[in-house]
Amino acid sequence: MTMITKTIKQVAAVLLCAALVSCGGNDQKSLRVGAKPFAESMILAEMIAQMAENAGIPVERSIPFGLTPKIMEAVKQDVLDVYPEYNGTSLTFLGQAPTSNGKASTATVQALFKPLGLEMTGKFGFSNDYAMVMTTERASELGVSSIQDLTKLASVKYVVDEDFVQRPADGLQQMNRRYGITGGTTTTFPVGTEGKDKIVSALLDGSADVGELFMTDGQIAEYNLVVLEDNLGFFPVYEVAPLVRTDALGNLSGLREVLEKLSGIITPADMQAMNKAVDLDAQSAATVASSFLSSKGLLPEGGGSSAAKIAVIADPGVSRSIDTARALRAIRFGYAGSDLDLKNNASPLETLAAGEARVAIVGAESFYTLGEDGPVAKGVAEAFAVMGYKSAHLFGLTNGTESISDMSKIATGPKGSGSAIVLEMLLTSIGISNKVEVINSNSPSAYLLQGMSQGQYDGVFLMATLNERVLSILMRKSSYKLIDLKEWAKGGYTAKFSFIRPATIPANSYPSQTRPITTVSTQFVLASPAKTVQTAGEVGPGTAGIDSDAAIPVSASAVKAIREALGPMDVIDPAIPVHGSLVPEITVVDKSLPFSADISIINILMILFTVWVIYLVFLPSPRDFKMPEDL
Repeated sequence: MTMITKTIKQVAAVLLCAALVSCGGNDQKSLRVGAKPFAESMILAEMIAQMAENAGIPVERSIPFGLTPKIMEAVKQDVLDVYPEYNGTSLTFLGQAPTSNGKASTATVQALFKPLGLEMTGKFGFSNDYAMVMTTERASELGVSSIQDLTKLASVKYVVDEDFVQRPADGLQQMNRRYGITGGTTTTFPVGTEGKDKIVSALLDGSADVGELFMTDGQIAEYNLVVLEDNLGFFPVYEVAPLVRTDALGNLSGLREVLEKLSGIITPADMQAMNKAVDLDAQSAATVASSFLSSKGLLPEGGGSSAAKIAVIADPGVSRSIDTARALRAIRFGYAGSDLDLKNNASPLETLAAGEARVAIVGAESFYTLGEDGPVAKGVAEAFAVMGYKSAHLFGLTNGTESISDMSKIATGPKGSGSAIVLEMLLTSIGISNKVEVINSNSPSAYLLQGMSQGQYDGVFLMATLNERVLSILMRKSSYKLIDLKEWAKGGYTAKFSFIRPATIPANSYPSQTRPITTVSTQFVLASPAKTVQTAGEVGPGTAGIDSDAAIPVSASAVKAIREALGPMDVIDPAIPVHGSLVPEITVVDKSLPFSADISIINILMILFTVWVIYLVFLPSPRDFKMPEDL
């Protein structure tokens, strides 16, 4: 009995030790990293996370987490350990007056955060102040170079993000009161890259005068926006640093050293370039952060992110628009964890079919080639999302010809581009392809129009979205005009070229364009390699399928994710081949009677019984029979 008791005690001791080891051996707390929902905050949060992981600290990411009120409360309530915050923002949310003195601002913030168990460690090295911006053309037109100049306007059309109108001390209403700006309207969009796209789009298309961005936003340089001078120093300085819980600094060995390594490493130009990479080039925040840290020698090459590259091919006419940036971000939802590599050439669908890209951004015209009797479907790709529409723009000189039929030379994009394809189809259908010389060029729009001014050709034909900024700038010159494509409208060619639709460029879409312009338009879409590449025929794709090993179609799940990221969209033009996952499923109902041996035998017996009854009914009556009276 004693031996058994001793054995039990030994086993219990071993189990207890094992339990203690299992409880204490992996007791290291994870670093909970958060970010606000815009590129800069997510990039900086990724830097914190990747540096911590490289130092052996486990990390839990909440990137993004939420706007300032939510994320600041989360770090106070021990939901997060650290996130990037701005000293100017912290001041306003702690009920303090804004200041343009960065050092004093940080000292005040540190003193107020300390009782809350929070600390701002070393600043990243740049200040990201608010920027009130305008297009160069609109600022020049209104004579505005500073926020103070807005007081001279009868009304100001603002476009800002939702956070800016809600800020308690440094928001839009407070700015207007400080400067004495009265009158105007305000359009708001959600915080984040999509919101910034819409802010910039509103400025570029003229629906807004003044927009709100940040000084390090990549869109400022990309679209040559003017930053209005803050004459009165209304906006405080916004120097960014990790806001971290003091207990996390104590509990996580090496965390303070990690954060100190990030101090002072980023310049404003660095941050603007990184924001552009995420906002406009659709790179992931993780990859951008990793590349920067590697370039500074803080991480091994590729040590923080190993995202796969997904090639996206685009027609040159749509490859650098805001719509393209929006498309790239949506495509990233379909390929989570991957980075996108945007390329462009004049034959995007051929590149797609060859397996050199996974997704194409093209116009409907790219799905066809011109045959002897009309358009011929290439059969190499399928559309799965609509991005918008491109309209034909035929430019001429103000004192030049009034019709495409009177032109002898027309410049357009390179062969295979959407502009070149549509122009060829227009000239062929109108019947003037033999008399018009087409000049294909890779030159930018400005150079093409300049060549027209120098007499090198009579017109310039471009497929572009309405209100395209470059075209708007060019149309400010009184020497150019848009010419109607009335010949197409009168000829009824839509029946044969069903993907080229009659359209109108509304009056005043461009400077000096005072009347509507009759033209044509096509959809531009996202396209996937076709599951089976088909040989083209005169009436469409042929019946002989050629399996393509190189071209991998976009999966149904990726299509769904991309479409959800894009939000509401138009229906894909019926003339364009559609991705298989978008074709409605038709359920065929089998109305035939099910076979059953028992039921069949019963049916046969019922039929025989019916025949027997009918036989009895129609059986002849028997002859009369009389019984003998006596036997």
